[in-house]
Amino acid sequence: MATEGSARDVPFPPTIDEHLGERLQDHEAEFTTKLADSIERGIHLRYQSGEARRDVHARATGILKAQFRVHDNLPPHIANKGIFVPGKTYDAILRLSNASGDAAHSDKSQDGRGFAIKLLNVPGPKLLESDKDATTQDFVMINHPIFFSNDTKTYLDLINKSAPDATTLQKLTIPFTLGLKGTLVAGQLTSGKIGNPLQVQYFSAVPFQLGLGPDRIAVKYSAKPVIAEHEKDPIPHAPAADDYLHQAIKRSLSPTATKPVEFKFMIQQRVGPHMDVEDSMKEWSQNESPFEEVATITIPPQDVDSEELNKLGERLSFNPWHSLPDHRPLGSVNRTRKVVYERISRVRDEMNSVPRQEPSTIEG
Repeated sequence: MATEGSARDVPFPPTIDEHLGERLQDHEAEFTTKLADSIERGIHLRYQSGEARRDVHARATGILKAQFRVHDNLPPHIANKGIFVPGKTYDAILRLSNASGDAAHSDKSQDGRGFAIKLLNVPGPKLLESDKDATTQDFVMINHPIFFSNDTKTYLDLINKSAPDATTLQKLTIPFTLGLKGTLVAGQLTSGKIGNPLQVQYFSAVPFQLGLGPDRIAVKYSAKPVIAEHEKDPIPHAPAADDYLHQAIKRSLSPTATKPVEFKFMIQQRVGPHMDVEDSMKEWSQNESPFEEVATITIPPQDVDSEELNKLGERLSFNPWHSLPDHRPLGSVNRTRKVVYERISRVRDEMNSVPRQEPSTIEG
């Protein structure tokens, strides 16, 4: 579905859900606009026209076709809310990525990892104003259960101090900007190595609404691979190839693979106000509220080097606000994402002279 609009007309979320615990920060909309301006400026500094990439998660390790099947039996607080129609199957496009904003960043480098899901043929109006008529639903996850910042002003300062033209002194003050906990979490997010992106668990890290009306709840999501520990690829001490994670995906989905790769898509319910929807730096206790399996993601053997699919993956944008109202994003990080993700997606498309269009089929 084609979309229109300039890069600068993305509105801040007009309302918050106090019933589910949302609270606006002081000057949040103003800082969010400045944050989007700063990231857009960085992209213009870093890239020439026709070559613009994402500001984060720039390097994809795999663009994959998949199916997302909702389980037949779901508990009442989940069944028939949004996409979770018992027995329903959706075609999906997955984008697995390294977290760095440097597309040349080798798979061998320590980094966070991303897992983005775009479900297709999802009927109903969507939240993102420019894509109201799109038939897609996005879920965006990372391989860590929490994020390193709750505060839009802090994130703005971080981006400014990480800009391509930032001074060495500015970069040295980043730990003071993030604070002790933020610095520790950021270190955990960016210091990991994995053996295979299809063999690690991913988390939404931030909460989402589930359902509409007075019985709506707040939840977090996770995608967990269906694989025994002894079957996982070892983490190589010194991998030879810069794209070794892509090669691991390629092996897992080769035509000779004996079975498809599967993930369990899971939901964790907020069970009290102490599970703060505005605090993305604190993990919700799984002892108190375990994740519940609600769907299975099946990734069949396929050509992961498909030029057509990889071009589609580079052109696509993934935004949690590509969403039905039943899955409305919650909290300050998600409110910031609405503006920043959409702004940067439009800037990339404008710089690359690419038409804005959400896919309607798995082929794009």
